[in-house]
Amino acid sequence: MDRNTGIDVDPLFVGPTRPTTVAGVTWEAFFLNGLVSMQAFIWTHNLLWLLLFIPIHSVFYLICRYDPRAFELLALWGQTKGRALVGNLRFWGAATSSPLQIATGKPSRASKRRLKELLK
Repeated sequence: MDRNTGIDVDPLFVGPTRPTTVAGVTWEAFFLNGLVSMQAFIWTHNLLWLLLFIPIHSVFYLICRYDPRAFELLALWGQTKGRALVGNLRFWGAATSSPLQIATGKPSRASKRRLKELLK
């Protein structure tokens, strides 16, 4: 007796769904590694600090081996929730993209009058 009668099974090829990589890490991780290594070299003026590229690349390789889109997700988090950490997370207690200005003081008499006129 055939177990999967009437079910069509298509194999999933993971290769076309993976992001482009350089030496096993994604482009985002590669450029982040280069940025950190070059900054270390510029700050210290010592060429040996460029060897920092190797251990950072090894850590990024292990991260990308577990989840190839980890750095893409980190960048997406920074564009959404990361911005809220700087702005309005303390006030609202959540990430929000509200364009409203936040007034922390008491409302003025003029604003109370305008509100009463609007509610009439």
